[in-house]
Amino acid sequence: MKTPISNDNLAALLNAGTRLSLFIWEDAPGWPVLFVSDNVEALLGYPKDQLMNCDIEYQSLVHEEDLPRVLKEVNGLTSLESGESIIHEDYRLKHAKGHDIWVSDTTVVITDDDGVNYLYGYLIDITERKQLELALETERNRLKLLLDATRLGTWEWNPQTGVTLYNERWAQMFGWELHELEAHVANWSSILHPDDYEQVWESIKNHLDGVTPYYESEHRIRHRNGSWVYVLDRGKVIEHDENGRATRFTGTVTDLTEQKQSELDAKRAAHAKNVFLANMSHEIRTPLHGILGVTSVLEASELNSKQRDLVETIKDSGDYLLTTLNDILDLTKAEEGQLKLVLGSHSPKKVLEHIAHLFEKPIVDKGLKFTLNIAPDIPEVTQMDQSRTAQVVSNLVNNAMKFTETGEISLSASWDRESDFVGELIIEVKDTGVGIENTQRIWQLFEQEKYGLNRPKGGSGLGLAIVRSLVQLLDGTIRVDSVPGEGSCFTVVLPMRTQTGASAHTPKRELPSLATHRVLVVDDNRVNQLIIKEMLMSLGQKVEIVSNAEKAFKLFGTHSYDALFMDVHMPNIDGMQATQKLRGMHIKQPYIVALTADAFPETRKQAMDAGMDDYVTKPFVKMDIAEALKRFEERQNSHTHKRLR
Repeated sequence: MKTPISNDNLAALLNAGTRLSLFIWEDAPGWPVLFVSDNVEALLGYPKDQLMNCDIEYQSLVHEEDLPRVLKEVNGLTSLESGESIIHEDYRLKHAKGHDIWVSDTTVVITDDDGVNYLYGYLIDITERKQLELALETERNRLKLLLDATRLGTWEWNPQTGVTLYNERWAQMFGWELHELEAHVANWSSILHPDDYEQVWESIKNHLDGVTPYYESEHRIRHRNGSWVYVLDRGKVIEHDENGRATRFTGTVTDLTEQKQSELDAKRAAHAKNVFLANMSHEIRTPLHGILGVTSVLEASELNSKQRDLVETIKDSGDYLLTTLNDILDLTKAEEGQLKLVLGSHSPKKVLEHIAHLFEKPIVDKGLKFTLNIAPDIPEVTQMDQSRTAQVVSNLVNNAMKFTETGEISLSASWDRESDFVGELIIEVKDTGVGIENTQRIWQLFEQEKYGLNRPKGGSGLGLAIVRSLVQLLDGTIRVDSVPGEGSCFTVVLPMRTQTGASAHTPKRELPSLATHRVLVVDDNRVNQLIIKEMLMSLGQKVEIVSNAEKAFKLFGTHSYDALFMDVHMPNIDGMQATQKLRGMHIKQPYIVALTADAFPETRKQAMDAGMDDYVTKPFVKMDIAEALKRFEERQNSHTHKRLR
């Protein structure tokens, strides 16, 4: 049995809810309300009779910003034929309590026989929905402003369909208009740099497979003009289908081209600096090698006391210049992370006593008092880099001596125990010198407290910069406390592990016992020839010398040699090229030792790659040559043992 729906039934149904209210308006000024459903008070806060008695004009309730638009829509509606309807855009009404509500208005025009228009419609309260939409729109605008401010490109990809969408900034980043881009991942994939392609897709796959929490990749994308744009690409899957497959993968792109260009420029500048330092090192070390080498030869000869003093002065000056050169190289290595620690079991006490022994005489000769204070609880043996620790302390003591004219210098050490196996060696170098006004500036490369003709004698501005780099390498800390005119105190704290039961290992360098070998020297510098010949002959070796590689090749055609000392830098055919050619000849292969004034690690690697066996840096002393020959003998013995087995 069907139950008819009457007007009463419909009114009851409408009144049961509070979100939809029925209205009938007359198309007249103010839009008089002729009928409204009972639930209007729940919608607008006004009693039904106030609206129907025209105590309140409906038009006056429409928000002033929305009224012009609503009037235009009503005028458009009344111009239509009877029965036509229109849905207004959402607009605001003033609630009885003073706040605004948002409504959606659906209205139909009915014209009676007298030609009078009546507007039949219903309002739905959409305030909550509208507030959410407005909040979302605000967030979208905020995000757009943020993306515009940060110049980020955005993309969105559906891994199941391949559809890929971009924003305007993404398109502009690579020289395109947005409408020109093909909305498919294949297009994006085709402009990836070939060298980056596999790495990028592997990063994407790792995120899709859940291996990584997000996707991130630095790579290159081809610009419309053919150049390559360096980008940082980041993204994350934010939606999956019912089967767990990613359906929405979104992210951002940052243009890194300027940053990468700056990095490349910095690398080129660093390379140019290293080339310059290598060349300067070579140009200075070569004559310095002659000075120190000849000095060592003179020291071994018969000299009177005055001559010996002069030779000692030459040697001290050469040693200072060599130290400065080595300081520059250490700083370069530190900047490039090439300085390495060589840990061993050593006695901190013996290291400090050795430094005190080196500096005590020149300090006392300057008229200063020198004291050494070593706490008794310092462990006998610790794990430490003896050479680098000594370099730090030596530089600090030397710095104190340089800037102290009266008073005293003290070197102190104590131990801060953390456990039976771990502690900190605390070293203090105090002086009563001129003091330091700017304790920040002194750590900078080539910086000194005073400039000009009246600055203290000596100093390149390298020492403290090297000290700081070395202390950082040793995982330690350094600070300075100073009062101008009263003196300074440098405090170094170095973490160390104690070595219970171990003995300090400080090998004493003594000339090794060597067999007699046939040795060929190839060097185009007459001074170098003289120096190394004197050294080799004093070591009991049979020596021949030639000035270039061509002469060496001829000799190897008729003679055999056990060892070959070869200068790396020579005209026409350099030492590395000569080595490569010798390694290809059917001869008894010699043990080849590179001789070079280039102390950079890259040159050493190139020499080894060319086929050389060993490497000695100029200026060298007789011990360096002897130890190179000893390494040759040890290799020979090793090969002999292998053949016997």
